[in-house]
Amino acid sequence: MSRKETLKAMLTRREHELPGGNSEPDHNEPQAEIAPEKRLQHIRSGAVGAMGRSLGNIASAADHAKALVAAGSAVVEIPADKIEGSFVADRLLDDGEDFQRLTDAIRESGQKSPILVRPHPLKPESYQIAFGHRRVRVLASLGRPVKAVVQNLTDEELVVIQGQENSARSDLSYIERGLFALALEARGFDRRVIMSSLGMEKTQLSKLMSVAHSVPRRVIEAIGPAPKAGRPRWIALAERLAQTKKASTLDTLLESREFKDTDTDSRFGQVMAFLSAQRAKNKPEAINSGQGVKLASLERAGAKINLVFDDRAVPAFADYVAAKLEQLHQSYLADRQAEQG
Repeated sequence: MSRKETLKAMLTRREHELPGGNSEPDHNEPQAEIAPEKRLQHIRSGAVGAMGRSLGNIASAADHAKALVAAGSAVVEIPADKIEGSFVADRLLDDGEDFQRLTDAIRESGQKSPILVRPHPLKPESYQIAFGHRRVRVLASLGRPVKAVVQNLTDEELVVIQGQENSARSDLSYIERGLFALALEARGFDRRVIMSSLGMEKTQLSKLMSVAHSVPRRVIEAIGPAPKAGRPRWIALAERLAQTKKASTLDTLLESREFKDTDTDSRFGQVMAFLSAQRAKNKPEAINSGQGVKLASLERAGAKINLVFDDRAVPAFADYVAAKLEQLHQSYLADRQAEQG
């Protein structure tokens, strides 16, 4: 059985029709007639079915929608203000170059492929997005209706399709996928569903969620999705954040106009540069004799300063200094008093 036939068999049991406008379908897309009104009932629970798993193997939103149309689902037009995002957010707000290119393309050529929505579980005559969030934002800003395929989906099926669609398109950045995983976990979805949604095995998912949990949400939101910063750089950022003792200084950077006026990948680079500079400042400072012998090293950690001796290089020198500390302190106090007049 072909992929289209398999999808048609899976989706036939779910097919319901909704009212729509008389818009002309996009060129090169399967054409579907606008269907008469018929009430759709929301399905709140249930196992992730073969439908979600199969849809997750299709590489793009256009392929998803075309497969649904080929399976007999109607493409309808829905006012943008009747469509809400998924109950689990998967994106950080970013109106960068990619979003502007999408806006320009839709403004000039129209919406080329329908999105996928389900009936809103709480609001009659409204809908929730399974995939196509950016297209809805663009169409809403342009004051245009949204071409959509409507399917009854359980909560689990919606998040699996939502996650797999974005993963297949490499549409979400690494940190956005991490936040999506944390949001699913917070809503009570088990690891099996989250793994299926993101197409990850257990170890990968655990590391992803650990990184997303380690970086404060305020820092992530200030940086944005940073699509060019993949897994290794976000791990490095999390590690450096754990080592810094000057979070307030970092907040000053995040609130600066220079920081906010740059694109998301540049903001990531600025935070990394800041944390790298902080780490460099905290490296031990060597104290050498006039002959180049390393006497000790000075380690600074916030208000604490450690003086570390190498007993192999200068045997018993640490004990000698310790015995002289009281004398040194008296000398220090006398010098300060003299300086203050």
